[in-house]
Amino acid sequence: MNIELAALADYAAVTADGKLIVAGVFDSLIVAGLPASHPMMYLALRISGDAAETGRHELEVRLVDPDGKPVIPSLKGGIELPPTPADGTAASAQFVMGMANVAFAAQGPHAFDILIDERYELSVSVVVRLAPPPLAE
Repeated sequence: MNIELAALADYAAVTADGKLIVAGVFDSLIVAGLPASHPMMYLALRISGDAAETGRHELEVRLVDPDGKPVIPSLKGGIELPPTPADGTAASAQFVMGMANVAFAAQGPHAFDILIDERYELSVSVVVRLAPPPLAE
């Protein structure tokens, strides 16, 4: 399995014909104070594989804080990798996961760890930063 694209965004969707739409990709959150809640975010993935990897696979996403502690419970779902095309190219599938009101209690680098079939594949980072204080007049 190969994760060709992994992005954290303000919006993501998969169209009826299988196109992945991703808008507002970000890698940091600027917050006024902690804890802070982010109203809505999407994790978008494009996964490919060869003929031996077609079929259903279990996907797990773990959001961890800078100390490696869970921020939210693990999110689990399935992804179906279609049969390999006749031209021999890799099969691919899109996956979008929406998350509402995720609360961040710490500043610093957080990671969305992505596992497929209980095997770690990669992490998508998001850094939580405190906004600078307003300038004195």
